[in-house]
Amino acid sequence: MGKFRLDIDYDYDFILTGISCHEKPYRLCWAVNKALALDMELTAPLSIALKKGDPESKFLLYMHENMDNDTACFLVANRGDRGLLVPEQHQADYFFVAKGPFGRSDQETMLAALRNIPFVLLVFPLVPEQLKSRQNLLF
Repeated sequence: MGKFRLDIDYDYDFILTGISCHEKPYRLCWAVNKALALDMELTAPLSIALKKGDPESKFLLYMHENMDNDTACFLVANRGDRGLLVPEQHQADYFFVAKGPFGRSDQETMLAALRNIPFVLLVFPLVPEQLKSRQNLLF
């Protein structure tokens, strides 16, 4: 019998922002919560095998879900116990992911609020489709 290959086309319909910051994750989460009026909380770490056959690596994950607006916001560490979640973005210490019906103006508002956090060094928007390891951001 012949082999079949399943091609899955994932939908990357979220706002992705890279954050460079040398503060502890809980302190950054507190500042992001304050800046964006969120209530992110620490959840179970994101566990993912970075390469086929490798053991899973764990990444800190903070999450806020709003069922009324059908939105979810995540703050995930790029550095785990076995490597980087998105290796091509080594300058990013964290990623802020916003899922839901957000528009371009919402993204600009989020970027401006994150840039106003005093101890954040750099905030930059990312396009998930342009990342080689974009599948690691599907959680």
